[in-house]
Amino acid sequence: MEMEKRTVSLEIRDSNLESRKISGYAAVFSDDYTKLQDRWGDTFYEKISRGAFLKTLADNTRDKFMLINHDWNKVVGRTNSNLILEEDEHGLRFEVDIPATTDGNDLLENVRLGLIKGCSFGFNIVNSKTRWDDDWTFYRDITEVELFEITATPIPAYNDTEINCRSDISIKELRESQKEETKQNDNKDNIEKRNVDLVSAFFNAFNRGGK
Repeated sequence: MEMEKRTVSLEIRDSNLESRKISGYAAVFSDDYTKLQDRWGDTFYEKISRGAFLKTLADNTRDKFMLINHDWNKVVGRTNSNLILEEDEHGLRFEVDIPATTDGNDLLENVRLGLIKGCSFGFNIVNSKTRWDDDWTFYRDITEVELFEITATPIPAYNDTEINCRSDISIKELRESQKEETKQNDNKDNIEKRNVDLVSAFFNAFNRGGK
């Protein structure tokens, strides 16, 4: 399974360039759904529920990382060293002491100049709740994720109503599968109803014949 990514506004709550510390939010919770697209361009709606990061953050057997542009050759943070990740009511909060490396220095300067505008996080979905509305629009509530990394990126934040994400999910395949399942259930219900009607008709005829 390919790791999924979401890009959001990089909310810097504090940046102290002298201490080389940056804190902010890599993901922000919302009660509203976000409009997304799968890799084939089909639209669906998604939101990440509060509590989705708690289990993965409690798992100390696997470190989480902070990267630049999802480049694993540009690691600027690691949870066993200089990166703190926690979930609060607002979202996925991070605090990182930027290392005095070429990549770290570049990141600090880009944050200072306002060139870093987005933050992305890479994850797999562990648990989710899904539903279809009447016009076959797909909705997904992500309730648990496996987090791998957060990423500082110069990609501008997408607007609140449409985020272009290339997810492995295929809305077309899900829709066709759901329609087929609904059709089969309807056929099954019709068959069961016909069987009940036949049995009822048989007993009615039997009772009339016995009078």
